[in-house]
Amino acid sequence: MSMSLGDMLLEKFSSFEKYNNKELYHLGSANLGFTITGRIVSGTVGFMAIILMLMVTFSSAANSILVSELGGARAYTADVNLTEISGTTLSGTLNSEGEFIEFGYIVDDVDWDLISNLRISHVDIQVAWDANGGAGGGRQVTFDVSSQNDTAGQSQNDGGNGGTIVTTWIVNQLPEIVSDTADSSEDFVKSYETSGEWLGGKFTYTSESIGSFALNDSIDYTITFTYYTWELENIREIVEI
Repeated sequence: MSMSLGDMLLEKFSSFEKYNNKELYHLGSANLGFTITGRIVSGTVGFMAIILMLMVTFSSAANSILVSELGGARAYTADVNLTEISGTTLSGTLNSEGEFIEFGYIVDDVDWDLISNLRISHVDIQVAWDANGGAGGGRQVTFDVSSQNDTAGQSQNDGGNGGTIVTTWIVNQLPEIVSDTADSSEDFVKSYETSGEWLGGKFTYTSESIGSFALNDSIDYTITFTYYTWELENIREIVEI
């Protein structure tokens, strides 16, 4: 009479259990030694088999079609080179205390609009002013600079018989060398691009010289801005991840 499938499985399981409980080796003395049984051997072999399967699985996954479709990341590094570009110039005269001149986005002057330039490092906005007449050096001026995105901006004061005020507006100032990961060198460059700013501000003749009786107590001014653009040069791949 042939054995059923259940009987065959039961017999195999019984044989396996007998092997697991079987004493294979006894090392050392009877009191201090230890015994190697079939169960220990089976467990060790099973554990090593699981580790081997996991290693093969992860190795295969790293090279699978699914991961390839996601795009392999590469590490790039490059040198940063800055180029200085002169912007527009605005000159004139303020004749009395309280007068001012506004410029840039405040008066919709598009010459100050750098929003579309994606590679601006920083911008230097400068006013150079000189006093006219013989009233002495007691004049005071205020230079306010802001952007369309930051109307609070920065404000600086100056006094005397003339001078220069410079405000540096940071957009995306990069270090001398940059490094990052990307799918390509083009993507690496694009990752650093950001919108520029539409700058503007106000230059005010805050106060005249104290006790001035001069017929001409005016000040001359010249407002300029210089912006710096960055380029990534000598782009090189470090390693593929």
